[in-house]
Amino acid sequence: MKSFSFLFFLIFFAIVKSEAVKNILFLNGVASPSHFIFNKVIAEGLAKRGYNVTFVSLDVDQESSKNLHYIHLENVYASIYNGSVFIDLLELSKESSLESIFSYYNYGILTCEGIGKSKGLEIIKNYPNDFKFDLVIHDYSCQPCLLGLLPKFNYPPLIGVSAFNNPSWTVDIVGGDKLGLTVKPFYGLHYNNDMNFIQRLHNGFINFVDSFYREYFVIPTTDKQIKKIFGKSTPYAGDLDKMTAIMLVNSNPVVDFAESLPPNIIEVGGLQIKEAKKLPDELNEFIEKGKKGTVLMSLGTNMRSDSLGETKIKSILEAFEYFSDYNFLWKFETSEMIENLPSNVMIKDWLPQNDILAHKSIKAFITHCGLLSTHEAIWHGVPMIAVPLFGDQHRNAFKSVSAGIAVKIDIHSVTTKKLKNAIYEILNSEKIKKNIQEKSKLFKDQPEKPLERALWWCEYVMRNPKPYHLRLPEVKLGLLGSHFLDIQFLILTLIFLLFIIIKKLHKKLYDFKINFEMQRKKNK
Repeated sequence: MKSFSFLFFLIFFAIVKSEAVKNILFLNGVASPSHFIFNKVIAEGLAKRGYNVTFVSLDVDQESSKNLHYIHLENVYASIYNGSVFIDLLELSKESSLESIFSYYNYGILTCEGIGKSKGLEIIKNYPNDFKFDLVIHDYSCQPCLLGLLPKFNYPPLIGVSAFNNPSWTVDIVGGDKLGLTVKPFYGLHYNNDMNFIQRLHNGFINFVDSFYREYFVIPTTDKQIKKIFGKSTPYAGDLDKMTAIMLVNSNPVVDFAESLPPNIIEVGGLQIKEAKKLPDELNEFIEKGKKGTVLMSLGTNMRSDSLGETKIKSILEAFEYFSDYNFLWKFETSEMIENLPSNVMIKDWLPQNDILAHKSIKAFITHCGLLSTHEAIWHGVPMIAVPLFGDQHRNAFKSVSAGIAVKIDIHSVTTKKLKNAIYEILNSEKIKKNIQEKSKLFKDQPEKPLERALWWCEYVMRNPKPYHLRLPEVKLGLLGSHFLDIQFLILTLIFLLFIIIKKLHKKLYDFKINFEMQRKKNK
């Protein structure tokens, strides 16, 4: 009898516990492994706190942690890189800031096409309609394609996250300081926040084009895609976007820009940076064998080093070989294409970047200046050789050079001599070493770790699913109203009407004066 009672208690406890566990749906519809790395840290953090996390993503881990379940959108990368419209990332790096706007959103449109063709999407679409998710977290760095799932699950509270700094379209979704976009450089521009008048004019124009194009072309196009995937009754894509309660953005004023942020935009820059793990013996031994240290090189998760071409690869290896007192560790995807590798160079198709940057023997980092890489380098105090390629990498590189923590080279004109000069400067400049250590100290000096802050806000929204008190009124004003263009138009119209009235009064007074003079002469 006692055994039966105990068994009944265990079953009852298990049922109560399972009902108490909250379910979270994480939507990662961005075709970038670096975004997956950033988002996965949040998902794993929530899973470790006992929440059931369903992670719908273009990238997945083969081994997931407890409570974290992946649904793979398997057809997206094939649609982007092998479809009828092929995207060449090296060619994208040659585009102007204006051209990059259209390429970026086209990237998102192709991503949405791939999402719609993925079998993984059918898995989440076939969930029971009464399945309860207590929170949806959505990477809003591209278009809101996956938000077509919101109606199915009865509109759970929505949090937006982005590994892409604080994108300019954040304020279009949750509100914020539109005029601040004229002083914060657009992600594709080589400007810092001390722009002159011409630069601010250029920056304001680019930001407005981006906002206008997204509002009146990209979102309507995405809306058609969403209705095709999820049904014609799905609400408008822009309205789904604006259901976002708060934003968790990958920025920090120490390494990015100080901004006027509303209470529903939370800075969690660097949340992916974890305590360094012990390196595999092979890597650790190679790093420590460098007589004066080791230099790490990586072009990130999107750009492949093996796509640089034979000439550039040869120039880079010759520069590495010249510095025989240092070892060079290069994330390089195809080892078979390099013959006669210098003895002080090791290539690997994948490297634990954060753990390597934390190693005391790493003296410099040759990087594409993706935001995650930039944050990790600054956090660990490693000076950089900036090799920006596309998107925000140019702005990140410019900020780092301006802050005196990096030197920059152009990947399209790189030669052995130019790279040798850059490596020599970065390894021997005491000023750069001092600057990066100061930046690192400031970056780490926070009241809590960025991940803890992000998780707290996720739980806050689950505790308070309608945090309307954080929402700004600009969201309802639309593009024209939030840019004050309607008020400016009214003021200009009133000024124009006043000018017309004054002109007409002046004419009448002038005519009156002429008639009066003529009448007076006539009376004489």
